[in-house]
Amino acid sequence: MNITINPGAATDDAAQIDSLVQSIEESAETLNNAIKNTIPTGIQTTWSETVRSNWESYYTADIPQALEDMRLSATNLRLAVEQALNYDQEK
Repeated sequence: MNITINPGAATDDAAQIDSLVQSIEESAETLNNAIKNTIPTGIQTTWSETVRSNWESYYTADIPQALEDMRLSATNLRLAVEQALNYDQEK
C-alpha cells in the first residue's frame, strides 16, 4: 500500500490547528469574562443560575477537552510527517 504524505501541507495544517486552539482559548476566556460580568454571582434567578452553571461546565470541561483533542491531532500530524520522512530515508 502506498501512502503519500505532503510534509509541507501536513505541518501547515498542524500550525493552523495550533492557531485555532489559541484563538478558541482567547475567545472562550473573553466570553467567560463577559458572562461573569453580565451575570455576577449572587443573582438568584432560574435563568441566571442555569446559564452560569451550563457555561461553567462547558468552559471548565467540554472546551478544554475539545482543545486537548485538537492539540493531539496537531501532534499526530507532526509525528506522521516525521515517521514518514524517517521511513522514506531508511528505504
